[in-house]
Amino acid sequence: MIVKRSHLPSLNRLVLILGFSGFVSAANSWFVSPVLPAMANSFGISIAQAGVILTAYMMPYGIMQPVYGFFSDRYSKLKTLKIIDYGLAVGTLGCALSQSLFVLSTLRVITGFFAAGIIAVSLGLIGDTVPSGYRQIFVGKFMAIVSLGQGISAVLGGFFATFMNWHIAFLFFGLLTLASAVLLQQLPDRPPVAVEGNFQRELKSVVVSPKGRVIFPFALFTGFLLLGMYGYIGSFLNSRLDLNYLQSGFIVMFFGLSSLTASMLVGKFINNLGRAGTVLSGSCFGLCSGLLLTLFPGWQTAILATVSLGFGCILVQSTLAAMAFDISPQSTGLSSGLIGLCLFGGGGIGTTCAGVILSYKGFETLWLFFSLGILCFIALQILISWNSVFQKKRSQH
Repeated sequence: MIVKRSHLPSLNRLVLILGFSGFVSAANSWFVSPVLPAMANSFGISIAQAGVILTAYMMPYGIMQPVYGFFSDRYSKLKTLKIIDYGLAVGTLGCALSQSLFVLSTLRVITGFFAAGIIAVSLGLIGDTVPSGYRQIFVGKFMAIVSLGQGISAVLGGFFATFMNWHIAFLFFGLLTLASAVLLQQLPDRPPVAVEGNFQRELKSVVVSPKGRVIFPFALFTGFLLLGMYGYIGSFLNSRLDLNYLQSGFIVMFFGLSSLTASMLVGKFINNLGRAGTVLSGSCFGLCSGLLLTLFPGWQTAILATVSLGFGCILVQSTLAAMAFDISPQSTGLSSGLIGLCLFGGGGIGTTCAGVILSYKGFETLWLFFSLGILCFIALQILISWNSVFQKKRSQH
């Protein structure tokens, strides 16, 4: 299907508005990493104990994505986005008023619950609206805006924690989320495509499909290893390298900026290396990040490590997200949601494991753990590729 030039402005407008909603959703999630030490100090607890704030958000964020995806396939993706955007705004503003770890963690569960659907349902809406030949381009644009939110939020979070306090950061991002909810009102709604079947049956058919059996475990490993590692970089910069919150935020910002760059280049990677090669390349960037943090702990190498990690994350994440559209064309929301479940559910498990390691060992052991895990993930990808090539050769003979 060819996209007429007259349709491009409306598609770009759609992606810009959805992108801003994803921008504030990502900002709400990612700004916490560089200010986690400030939260730990305000509650009088260790950084490892404060890590529950990360897990409290990531777990419902991952678990609820396929649920939102399933229902948005059957009702209205845009109406679903409007509801959860307002819910996210209320939860975030509530975080600004929290005075204890328990209350903050509870409210982060609520914000994760609502934020879960924003990126997944937005991707599903793009999949429904944009012809298949152009999806990678518009998914790349959407992910680029989301990545920008990751980068800018890290600096803003560090700024608020240094010169004000982390409560102001939640207030700011809560108001920003309200603005994105208002912008969503400008988009025309479209009736959902009639899809039959119940949740369990559709879930099973998507998960056990040949593509699903590879894509979803890969997304889980990516979340556990790459997002798990990202969660403690800000704390490492502050407690291990003695940088203040703003300085830590500036370095963590490079994660988002490199993700933005990778979003614009992922199409070229896929054209030259294919999807499997792009995922493998992203994993190698993640391995470089872990090795840099393990072998050369310093703020200069931390910048390189953060850049490498952001580049690797987006290469893997956006490729898997685009591949998910092909699993079940009638259930793009559910497929995208399952990718989110695996990525952020894996990230929640990864940050929990990282907190345990950090409690008993140190950052050096933590980075080594993630490096070895990524190395095993790379070996698994190579093994699967070899088996695929071997089976093709056998079928030819």
